[in-house]
Amino acid sequence: IFDISTSTSYHSLTTFKDFVGYGGGKNDFLGWDDGTRKMPSLITSKSINKSSYSSQQLQEIGTSFSNNWATNKSKAPVNSSFKFNLGNKLNLGNQSILGYIGSLTYSSSNEIKELEQASHTFEGPRYEYKGTNNSYSVNWGALLNLSLKLGLNHKFSFKNVYNQSADDETIVYEGFYRYSGQIRNVTSLRFISRSLQSSQLIGEHHFAMMNGLKMDWNVNYSKSKRDEPDARRFIYAKNHDEFDDYDEPFRLLLDQSLTTRFFGSLDDNNYGANMNFSLKPFENTKLPRFKFGYTFDSKDRVFDARIFGFRNIPGGNFLDEDRILQSSIENIFQPENINSTFIEIVEITQPTDSYTSEQTIHAGYLMMDFEPVNNLKFITGLRYEYSNQKMNSFTRTGEPVNIESDYNDVFPSLNITYQLSESINLRAAYSRTIARPEFRELAPFTYFDFVSNELVQGNLILRRSLITNYDLRFEYYPAPKELFAVSVFYKKFLNPIEQVLLSSSAFEPIRSYENAKDAQNYGLEFELRKSLSFAGSILNNFSFVGNLAIINSKIEMEDRGFQEATRPLQGQADFILNAGLYYETYNGDLSASLIYNKVGDRIAK
Repeated sequence: IFDISTSTSYHSLTTFKDFVGYGGGKNDFLGWDDGTRKMPSLITSKSINKSSYSSQQLQEIGTSFSNNWATNKSKAPVNSSFKFNLGNKLNLGNQSILGYIGSLTYSSSNEIKELEQASHTFEGPRYEYKGTNNSYSVNWGALLNLSLKLGLNHKFSFKNVYNQSADDETIVYEGFYRYSGQIRNVTSLRFISRSLQSSQLIGEHHFAMMNGLKMDWNVNYSKSKRDEPDARRFIYAKNHDEFDDYDEPFRLLLDQSLTTRFFGSLDDNNYGANMNFSLKPFENTKLPRFKFGYTFDSKDRVFDARIFGFRNIPGGNFLDEDRILQSSIENIFQPENINSTFIEIVEITQPTDSYTSEQTIHAGYLMMDFEPVNNLKFITGLRYEYSNQKMNSFTRTGEPVNIESDYNDVFPSLNITYQLSESINLRAAYSRTIARPEFRELAPFTYFDFVSNELVQGNLILRRSLITNYDLRFEYYPAPKELFAVSVFYKKFLNPIEQVLLSSSAFEPIRSYENAKDAQNYGLEFELRKSLSFAGSILNNFSFVGNLAIINSKIEMEDRGFQEATRPLQGQADFILNAGLYYETYNGDLSASLIYNKVGDRIAK
């Protein structure tokens, strides 16, 4: 294998349109910051405040930040991507083969999204904003896989993946903020860099015993990193009175909670191993066959954040300061304006803004499949799982918080297939599954979501969710590659995790997570794959594929006295429709598709 390919794409709402950005680093096209956004070297682990630093020292720290608040406009280029593949196999003799494959991919894209945001309370709208999210995204990766086959019965593989991505966003929106009676113009600048490195060592072995004993194993390690250096946010505002025609100028809101710079880093490590055995103790294929195994998975995370705000210090010349605050953002943050009588830096990092966490899972399972009578097949199994989650952080007053949760769970499953005829199957399934809270959902750290314009905070006492699933499916295969199926399903959730609003403060809403009591989800699904050759030979290579799911969901919340006791699940649409017209030549040299998707309304939070 040796191939090189490149492609480009045009976006009607973005390409060659005015794209709002800001001055970044020279390595942004590679998905990592070159140091342009790094925290100034004058900042140590000591909190930046008046009790720890003199006015002169605060001024030096404030001026050590780059004055890189300004935005600019340029024409968005076409999107592009590149791919390179290389691979081969070497015969080593005695039926042994060494194979390798490597690849390198790169893509970059620009996208302009129109934003409309509104937040409401019982008193009416909190704010109503319109604007744009201008996003530049980069994604590149490398892969190297080696595989060694020793004879016919043993195979070893070493798989490696590295991925680097980044999103560079400039979000600008404007609208009426009713709590303060202002028209606000909000700008957010954010660069998020992510990297993932993963390696696996895999073995597969076949033994000439018990009608063919098979064993496979896997040892793996992955490391991921997320950096968000120097995310900036600032707001210009002017008072607005619908009965007053006076056109007041915009002024920067020089408030430590509104004009901010955020530095965050997250490091994850994941270790895992598993071993599986498959055996056939009976020569009769209808008698039980067994599979059993063990899995170990361990994750740990370290998260750190520093947040700095800028405030107006009383004591300067009000008229001069007011004139400056009406000017451009880069003019406001000229070094001469950062002093003991005008602009001062203050750290607003909370003790909750850093945390460490761990998760460990040990699991074992046993499953078997058999046919007790002709045309009736059973696949059943049982999985035992021990899991442990730890979270270490601090309260807002600096007191240590250590949370640990242990669970012992058993997950049964049963699948039954009855073949009514050569072309008709009837399937029934039962299973119990789990959904664990993510570290982000547990962490007490509060961060500002630039896109949703909300503060987001975790919940240390979240519990895992248990889901019981029931499915019944009818399948009819009228011809090769054709299918008509109807399914009914029901899911029961215990302690489902949902997003909630914690408060309606005069500043920003706070979004968090809570366990509801329980929930259920049930519905019908129709699936169809049909060749169009019946309409004439000209349509022999055409086919229609579609599926429609009609879903009803209901969740029961804790009684808060001000919210409905039941409502649909967050994120669950009442219907999902997918339909497509496909074309493919018999030799597969050419394929094309026209696809339509429609999703019903969903509750966000």
